[in-house]
Amino acid sequence: MPYYRPHFRIVIPMLSVFAMAAASPFEDTVRLDQKVAVHLNAAIGDVGGARAAIDAKLKLKRCPGAVQFSNTNKNALLVSCPNLGWRIFVPVQGGQSRQPDRATRKDEFVVFRNQPLTLVVKRPSFSISYNVVAQKNGKIGDFIPVRASRKSKMLMARVSESGTVELAQ
Repeated sequence: MPYYRPHFRIVIPMLSVFAMAAASPFEDTVRLDQKVAVHLNAAIGDVGGARAAIDAKLKLKRCPGAVQFSNTNKNALLVSCPNLGWRIFVPVQGGQSRQPDRATRKDEFVVFRNQPLTLVVKRPSFSISYNVVAQKNGKIGDFIPVRASRKSKMLMARVSESGTVELAQ
């Protein structure tokens, strides 16, 4: 009868490699939701809490340090990883909406050609902002072409206020 020696020296390291590979390289959005709820001291959907859960389709690299929270205004909470440079805005329930200045009349241009702008993409569970440049003058409510750089695609965006446009859907 042949003598069978267990090969623990080979099997255990192989199992540990497989276990490490099973860990996701992306941030767990459920854990981020829990951290947001603790920071805001309110559950998702409650007044003062996040409007909705963070979209699970977001693939944010796992932050090697602590995720940071900053209150941008009453409408959103900035969740960021300074080590990797990613950031997301989580809409907060119950904040007041920002209104355009009443002094700005509808017939006045608030965005001018070659002006740097912030392009905002809003969804029910998240908001993303991006720096772009206006290609034409625009009034509040106008759709104008914008682009991130000379080589990038032209996008159509709606002027929402001075310095800010929203992606046309």
